[in-house]
Amino acid sequence: MTTQTTKALKRCCGSSVGIIITDEQDRLLMVERGWFPHGIAPVAGHVYDEHTDVADALAAEVEEEVGLTVTSSERIGRGHIPNLCASLPAQPRPGHHWWLYRATATGALRPALGETKGAAWYTPREVRALADRTLAHARGEITQREFETDPGLEAVWVLLLHEAGLLQACYEELVLARKLYTVAPDEYWLGGRP
Repeated sequence: MTTQTTKALKRCCGSSVGIIITDEQDRLLMVERGWFPHGIAPVAGHVYDEHTDVADALAAEVEEEVGLTVTSSERIGRGHIPNLCASLPAQPRPGHHWWLYRATATGALRPALGETKGAAWYTPREVRALADRTLAHARGEITQREFETDPGLEAVWVLLLHEAGLLQACYEELVLARKLYTVAPDEYWLGGRP
C-alpha cells in the first residue's frame, strides 16, 4: 500500500547534523522519530533545507526537537553516508553529508510532538538493546510494522554511534544496518513529511 501526501515532492538537501548529548550518568538523549526513517535516535536534522550553516542547524534542531539550548559543541566526525530520508534522495549523490557533534545543553526537556513521539535518556545497555532490535529487523526477524510500533535504534545511528565510540558493532552488524538505511521501503517516497 502506498502512502500519499498532499505536499509537493521535496528533494533532500543531502546534508545532516547529528547531535550527541549525554548526561552525568552517561545516558544518551534520544527521540523517537515522528516519521520515516522510523526509530529512536539522537537529535538530528537537515542542514541546508532551512538553516544557514551547520552551527545554526545544530542549535535549531536541539531547540526544535527537545526544547534545550545548546551551550557548547565539538565536532567529532564528518563524512558522507548513503542513508535515505523521507524526502526524495539528494542529487547527484543520494544520502547525506553528516556532521557529527557532541554537545552540552541546558533547559527543561520538552519533546516536540509531531516532530518526535517523545524524548528520553537511554543508558548504554538500553542503546545496545535498541541496536539489537534494529539488527533483528534487518535480519527479517521483526516486520516493518512491528518495528514501527516498537522501534529500535534508527539504522544509520548504529554506524554513527559506533563511530562515536558509544556503541560496539562488528562488521556484520554495520552491514545489516546499512541494508536498512540504504534501501527504500515500500511506501517510498512520501515527498517529505505528511
